[in-house]
Amino acid sequence: MKTLLTKTFAVLALSFVSFLSYAQSADEIIQKYVDAIGGKEKWKQIKSLKTDGHIELQGIQINFTQQAINGVGVRVDAEFQGQKIVDITTPTKGWSQNPFGGRSTLEPISAEELQQKLDDLDIQDEFIDYAQKGSTVEFLGKDEEDGNEFYKIRLVTKNKNETVYFFDVNTNLIYKEEKTVKQQGQEIKLVSKYQDYKTVPFGIKVPHKWDQMGQIFVIDKMDVNPVIDTKLFEGK
Repeated sequence: MKTLLTKTFAVLALSFVSFLSYAQSADEIIQKYVDAIGGKEKWKQIKSLKTDGHIELQGIQINFTQQAINGVGVRVDAEFQGQKIVDITTPTKGWSQNPFGGRSTLEPISAEELQQKLDDLDIQDEFIDYAQKGSTVEFLGKDEEDGNEFYKIRLVTKNKNETVYFFDVNTNLIYKEEKTVKQQGQEIKLVSKYQDYKTVPFGIKVPHKWDQMGQIFVIDKMDVNPVIDTKLFEGK
């Protein structure tokens, strides 16, 4: 009995040490990432962002503007072939206008759609004080792609949205993220690859280009802490 108990506690101890090791590894990777993008203190001072950019798709360019106030609202405006595209997210409601997706006027989105977008309201990076925000992380080990090595970490937010991030072992920056979303009743795996990290005013570093399933998003200009009218998020 003593031997059995000893072995049992030994297994439990090893499991506990392994768990702590994974948790420590995740926090160490996240800390290096936070330092690489400018540090926690600088990001905590980001209250609003205005981003002008464009999307490249099969030789077509679509210009867009995103305006966001941390925790208050996010609005994206774009235009293509004379048609306006609008997307608005707030903590309690969301609206969407996309003639190419069957919404010719600004309409309320479903509760399920809103849940998937709620994390976008956090513009101070999802890994800044992630635990205080109600998120959990899990270290998934290493992976390799195109001859480079990456640490994999799964993040689950308080809104139950799950994303797997790939951190470059050399730069400590996020190279790729994978997540599953629901669109028009179907589950779709979204893969985004980030590149062209640049330091913008205020000392924070963000990717200025990313590939999402063949769509190339490019940031042309980013204003940090601009004055943004909250009426933009009223869904009118």
